[in-house]
Amino acid sequence: MPHSKANLNNLFAGALGAGTISNQTSTLLTGHLGQVVVAGAAGMDSEDIEASDITLITVLLDASSSIAGRSLEQAVRDGQNQLLEAFRKSNESDSILLAQWIFNHEETVLHAYLPLEDAVALDKSNYQSRGTTRLYDTWCDALASNVAYAQQLRDSGTPCRSVVVVITDGEDVGSSRRAADCAKISRDLLASEQFVLAFVGVGNDADFKGVAKSMGVPDGCVEVLKNATASTLRRAFQMVSQSAIRASQGLVQPGHQAGFFAP
Repeated sequence: MPHSKANLNNLFAGALGAGTISNQTSTLLTGHLGQVVVAGAAGMDSEDIEASDITLITVLLDASSSIAGRSLEQAVRDGQNQLLEAFRKSNESDSILLAQWIFNHEETVLHAYLPLEDAVALDKSNYQSRGTTRLYDTWCDALASNVAYAQQLRDSGTPCRSVVVVITDGEDVGSSRRAADCAKISRDLLASEQFVLAFVGVGNDADFKGVAKSMGVPDGCVEVLKNATASTLRRAFQMVSQSAIRASQGLVQPGHQAGFFAP
C-alpha cells in the first residue's frame, strides 16, 4: 500500500494519541521522513488480512564491505533463505507479515510487510556487500516505518505486535543519527509493550553488547557470535527465526524485560 509523507504524519499522530510513542519520539521519527521510510511503511492492505492478530517481523541485514571481505556473502543469503523457510513452516505462518531491509552506506527496503509466501529470498542480484555501515540511521528509519504500518493496522482494528531484529558485523559508520537517538526511540517503543527489539552481532571487531546497549536494546535481546564464519552466520539466522516464532506465539513478552534469545 503506497503512502505519502502526509499519510505517515497522520499515522504517527495516531500513535502519539494512542500512547504508543511520546512526543519526543514522534519528533525524532517525523524529522527524517525520506523515501526509504515511506517505502518501509507499505505492506499488505489491512482489508486483505484475515488473521485475528498479526506479528510484524522486520529483519535488518548488514551488507557492508566487511561481509565480502570475510567471504560471507553467500552465508548471509543462505541464512536468510533458511530463516524464510523456518517462518513458512511454523504454525504461526498465517499471522506473520515480514519486512526485510538491507543496509550499508545506503538503506534498501527489499520489501515492506508482506505475507511469507510473497517474501523475497536473497540471491546475487539483490544482495551484494559494499560500503560502510549506517547502523543507526537504518535502525531509526526501520522503527519509524514499523510504527506507521502498525498504527495503520490498529486503526483498521487488527491487533499487532512488532519484532525488529538487526544482524550486523560492524559498528556504525556514516549515520546522521546518533546512538542516543536510537535509544530514545527504542526505550519509548519498549515502554508501549508492543515491541521486541533485538540485536545480533557477528565477529570480534566491535563491542556489540555496548553498541546494542547504547541503542536501547535490552540485554536479553542481544546475542554476540564471536567468530565471523559461515557457520556462525547461519546459526545467527537460525536463532533469529526460532526466537521470532516464539515471539509470534506470545512466548516472548514485548517490552524492556523481553528475553528474545532465552532458550
